[in-house]
Amino acid sequence: MSGITLRLMLLGLAGAASLLLLPVEKLAPTAWPPLALRALATVQPALLILVATALGAWLAPRSGLDAPLIRAWAERRPWRPVVREQLPAAIIVGLLVAAILVAYAGLWEARMAGVASGPALGFEVPLVTKLLYGGIAEELLMRWGVMSLVAWLAWRLPGRSQPVPGWCYWTGAAAAALLFAAGHLPLLFLSVPSPPPWLVGAVILGNALPGLLFGWLFWRKGLEAAMIAHASAHLASTAVLAL
Repeated sequence: MSGITLRLMLLGLAGAASLLLLPVEKLAPTAWPPLALRALATVQPALLILVATALGAWLAPRSGLDAPLIRAWAERRPWRPVVREQLPAAIIVGLLVAAILVAYAGLWEARMAGVASGPALGFEVPLVTKLLYGGIAEELLMRWGVMSLVAWLAWRLPGRSQPVPGWCYWTGAAAAALLFAAGHLPLLFLSVPSPPPWLVGAVILGNALPGLLFGWLFWRKGLEAAMIAHASAHLASTAVLAL
């Protein structure tokens, strides 16, 4: 196992461990102790993260994608130039996504007050989990794993031998973004048993658009840029909503 893969796996497992702070017992009340239930709910994401990290380690370099900061760390090369290259675009995208999250939260407050019900109502994700699982683990799953796979398939299945064209990256970014958005629908249906079509569309759009932006960052600036943008979006939106 390469040093890059090992480091990414450790970061991903740290993100998975942050799920232990998630109050999943509110979604599925049982006789199980809360900590045991949380630990059980962490196993599957941790395994998926390991698989996605290994898959991305094999496919990303073949697709022209990279984790340059982790690579510099593993190869003991200077890492500051990589950060300087990644940080401006990552912060800009992070702020744009934060604005999307704040707008979505405002839409929910305005249109669903008194309508939402169910076990997911009032379910809060801790900030640490947003930063570690959202910012790191979800990027390993969606961008490093899924986007790399789809981009590689879009390029290789027709038997292409030239450099990967841009549409392959956009296809991978779109597939990962839509999969990520669809993953938020179960929580919506727990909150609103019969959600109106506009709300389903808002959930999909509100999660797919950030995914596209993170995918563009992964393609153009590297995996860590997407991670920084994802984490900073949660940090900025949480700060604004707290005010």
